[in-house]
Amino acid sequence: MRALSKSKLMAYRQCPKRLWLEVHRPDLRKDSSATQASFAVGHQVGDIAQRLYDPAGQGALINPQAEGFDAAFLRTQELLQSAQPVFEAGFRAQGALAFADVMLPVTQGGQRVWRMIEVKSSTAVKDYHRDDAAVQAFLARACGVSLSAIALAHIDSSWVYPGDADYSGLLLEADLTAEAFAREDEVRSWIAQAQRIVAKKKEPQVATG
Repeated sequence: MRALSKSKLMAYRQCPKRLWLEVHRPDLRKDSSATQASFAVGHQVGDIAQRLYDPAGQGALINPQAEGFDAAFLRTQELLQSAQPVFEAGFRAQGALAFADVMLPVTQGGQRVWRMIEVKSSTAVKDYHRDDAAVQAFLARACGVSLSAIALAHIDSSWVYPGDADYSGLLLEADLTAEAFAREDEVRSWIAQAQRIVAKKKEPQVATG
């Protein structure tokens, strides 16, 4: 059984046929210029978020493309024993995998725990962001992480850039902890159903629209 990435699970949530094609026929995928531009903006906002959440520059960034996925998951577990911010922390469990945008160490009851923040380039929390957060929280906790909270950071549409590379105030946080933690059974169901779709020899017959 291959571990499905979070993006694959989100593809399943949109359409089982899309999931099957992304796994078995990735050569058919063509991203529009608008989609590519959206990816570029997302990367830019992600870079800004790292500076905002780690102004002292003491955090660690994991790069699974450069390190390899197995090494990235291993280094994640090592870094989560420290007390520094971790960016793109990798979690793999129960047939799925994901990388968290921001993991911040906090102290709770005298113990070190972690606060997760997912960063989005949108100006509001959307339903699929809530699904995203539920998956991230489930996988982190399945990997044994003491996760105290998960929030979604999005752009404040009223924010005005003051210049001089000052992005303080750009992001607003929405706390999704209670909701995400309560959806563990739902996430397990998504993973199981997605794995069944991927295991099929032929693509699901789904009508357009």
